[in-house]
Amino acid sequence: MIVREPALPVDPRLPGEPTVLEVGWTRLWLGKRGVLVWLPTRLLALRVGGRAIGARGTPAYAIVFAALWSFSAPFFKEVDLPGKAASMALLFAAFQVVRWRRTQSREQLAERLTGAGPPLPLRVAAKQVGWWFLSSTAFTFVGGAALCAASFLTQPQFTGKHWYPPSVEIGVHTFALAAGAGATVLVLGRVLRAPVLAEDEASRAVDQVLRAEDVYRFAPCAVYAVLALPVFVVDWAFPGWLGWSALVYLVTAVVLQLLGWAAVRHRYRRLPPGFYGR
Repeated sequence: MIVREPALPVDPRLPGEPTVLEVGWTRLWLGKRGVLVWLPTRLLALRVGGRAIGARGTPAYAIVFAALWSFSAPFFKEVDLPGKAASMALLFAAFQVVRWRRTQSREQLAERLTGAGPPLPLRVAAKQVGWWFLSSTAFTFVGGAALCAASFLTQPQFTGKHWYPPSVEIGVHTFALAAGAGATVLVLGRVLRAPVLAEDEASRAVDQVLRAEDVYRFAPCAVYAVLALPVFVVDWAFPGWLGWSALVYLVTAVVLQLLGWAAVRHRYRRLPPGFYGR
């Protein structure tokens, strides 16, 4: 298979060929970055198109997770179980990991077509991902762990409004925060050590952009600070110093993530000239 040839009009039902949806998504993705092509190359259609929300197998998973999400909140409220927000964080983490795994199947196919180059040096890969994201990730989970510990130490001072003690709910949310950290590390570790999949300078530039975007696409760590923050699950009459500290932590984690995403969009807003298709 000649990878630099356009993705269509090859039968998309054949194994290893990009679908029409993947080709269309790749055209839109390239167009937003100043590259106008009618038919992108196979390599780009497999890699960029494979990351679309409607790529192979993803709609079925999205329906399942959406149904679980919609039924979980009423169930927890009706039965009065701890961890409603934690369950949403776990569902979100599971869905993101499944999406990422589906994308990796397309990455493996692209790797077989082009041959994998050596992984980038860790510092170079980290620079492509961006220090904003790495800082926000460290702040989110290290700060969240500190707040979890502080919640366990202070919760005996408060009385809950449920049949279970506050420590149970705090423990469930701590577990959800740890699961979010695991999902983030799984994606981030692969992004930092993934081989370069490129056949020319144009596809090498796309590889760099995808590496920077994947962490925000599949591992937005600030979401776990919003959903699994244990401090706010205790029914306190007055927030106190810990509550205000948690609010500052939450705002800082979200702002760092947004600044990182804005920096990535600005840095990779245009692709360099090259052959992206025809």
